[in-house]
Amino acid sequence: MSQRWEDLVMAHYAEDPKVIESSLPDDLLVDTFEGRAWFSVVAFRLTNLRIQPFTFLPWQDFWEINLRTYVLDKAGNRGVWFYSLDSSDLFGVFGARLLYGLRYNFARIYRTGHGSDQKLIYHGQRGNIARSKIEAEWKGAELVSGPPGSLDHFLLERYRFWVRRRLARSSSSAFVRHIPYNACRLRKVGYEGELFSSQGFAEPRNEPVLGHYCPGFSVEATAPEWVFSISGQANHR
Repeated sequence: MSQRWEDLVMAHYAEDPKVIESSLPDDLLVDTFEGRAWFSVVAFRLTNLRIQPFTFLPWQDFWEINLRTYVLDKAGNRGVWFYSLDSSDLFGVFGARLLYGLRYNFARIYRTGHGSDQKLIYHGQRGNIARSKIEAEWKGAELVSGPPGSLDHFLLERYRFWVRRRLARSSSSAFVRHIPYNACRLRKVGYEGELFSSQGFAEPRNEPVLGHYCPGFSVEATAPEWVFSISGQANHR
C-alpha cells in the first residue's frame, strides 16, 4: 500500500513497564526508554491511499486516532503494538481488520484548526464506548532532529508493527517505509477521553510528558506476513 500521513499530532505518556507487559502477547516484550514504558495517542489525516495491484481505484481521505505502545520481539526488533485504531472510513476499517488483523474501529472523527495556524484539535467518538480529544499547539517550535539514543528518536522512528490474529499461535508483523520524521515538539498538548479505559487501562491523570507535530510524508506499507507465507507455499508446490 502507498498513502500519505498528514498533520500528525502525538501525545506521549510514560508508564510503569509492568502495567503494559501483562497486556502484550507472550512473544512480545515492553520496549523502554531509561526504564520507562510509553503510551502514545496519535491523530492524523490519511490521504492518497492506493492498494496494489488496484492502484487505479481511488480511495477517499479519512481521519485516524490510535493508541499504541512500544515493543520488542524476542530477537530484539523494535516496533509498535496498537491497542486501538479509530478510523472515519468504514471500508478502511473492514479492509485493515481483514488484511492485517489490526484492531480498527469505525468512529466519527473531525478536526478543527489548520496546520498553517500551528494549532489543531482532533475530536473522535467510537460509538458510545470511546471519546477522544487531542489538542496541540506548536507556535514558534523548532524541528527536532531526534538522533539515535534520544527520546524523540525512540518515540518517532518506528517502522514495524505487530498484530496477533485470533486463534493464531504467534504474532505477525508488517513494515512501513517513509522518510525520518520532520517533527517539532509541541508547545501545548493535551488529551482527554476514554481510549485508555476502553482497553482496560486507567486514563492519564497528568499531562503528557511531551508531544510532537509532523506536517506529514508519503508512506509505503508491506503486505502482512501471512500473504508472504501463502506465496511461499505456492512457490514450493
